[in-house]
Amino acid sequence: MRADDAPTQVDPVVATLSEVVGGPLGSHAGHHPWWSPQRVLLATTAVVLAAGMASRTACATSSWSGDTQPYARLCWTELAGVPASRGSAPWPASGLTRAAERLAAPLPGGDQVATVAVLGLLLAALALVATVLLARLDGSSPWAAAGWAAAPVLAVHWLSWDLVAALGVCLVLWAWTVRDRGTPALLATAVGGFLLVTFAHPVLTTSTPDTGSVWLVLEQAAGAQQGRAARLVLMAVLVALAAVAARVVVRRHELDGAAVAARTVLVPAVAVLLLAPSAPPEAALLLLPLAAAADLGWRDLLLWQGCELVSWAITGWYLAGLLAPSDGGDPRAYWVAVVIRCAGLIWLAVAALRARAT
Repeated sequence: MRADDAPTQVDPVVATLSEVVGGPLGSHAGHHPWWSPQRVLLATTAVVLAAGMASRTACATSSWSGDTQPYARLCWTELAGVPASRGSAPWPASGLTRAAERLAAPLPGGDQVATVAVLGLLLAALALVATVLLARLDGSSPWAAAGWAAAPVLAVHWLSWDLVAALGVCLVLWAWTVRDRGTPALLATAVGGFLLVTFAHPVLTTSTPDTGSVWLVLEQAAGAQQGRAARLVLMAVLVALAAVAARVVVRRHELDGAAVAARTVLVPAVAVLLLAPSAPPEAALLLLPLAAAADLGWRDLLLWQGCELVSWAITGWYLAGLLAPSDGGDPRAYWVAVVIRCAGLIWLAVAALRARAT
């Protein structure tokens, strides 16, 4: 990789942050023979995952007990049976949890904490695989995968089954962009599609509006209840419009490559989460691989993730009952959380549509 392609040379946010360690990479800078971009990205992912695990210690000490404590301390995880939504977990999750319980039985305690630790190791391995796949999407721009590897959203949400669905997104992206579309690409598409459909289906199949959904806000604020069919029709229309807009932009600028493929899918994917009947905070992981591969730049990635994290914090405190009005009124603080999340999603979609060739 040339110095001109280094993140500190092409991204103003990274260039500014690099001043802490000496400034952007120079044109005559040397390169370590072992620390390739892919290895740096894997190390970054490992550090982010470790930070995410450390953030759960407040709940691990109490084995995620208590009705509201995990939400109040922002350390809930569906792996411990403490989800943010009422929807059922993906069907393979129960089998994986039972297997983890058997593996955790000989460990000290052998309780909920040990089971979550075993599942966490599995998800950590999958996150590292996702990093490798994203780094290999475009040989000329491996650092785009840093948008995944160093993402704040990954740190706070990786202990979630949505990470498996995110790996499915990475597999499909890799299969679409690889030059040799033989058996490996077909297999990756099949496996990725299965993981995505299986582990992300609660977002779309929830029968009633749930956490994070704009439909739930409309019900609470105005008493407006939309039937499932009406919600699906509106979502289909918005997704179709988003897909057309993304395709028009791609054709207008005659763009090609992994980043463009990711942007083309990212815009309709944002539309899905905007009108999904259930959109818990960890659903942001479904968009993270696409946002990273789209190579939008850290400014847009951080603004979107900042909105997601603010919404995540407010949602947790809402679920814990800390933001409930004393007079029993409307949960307006929670409505603000949903509005902030939607604003971040819209910003991300607009950034993808405005992005030029890289």
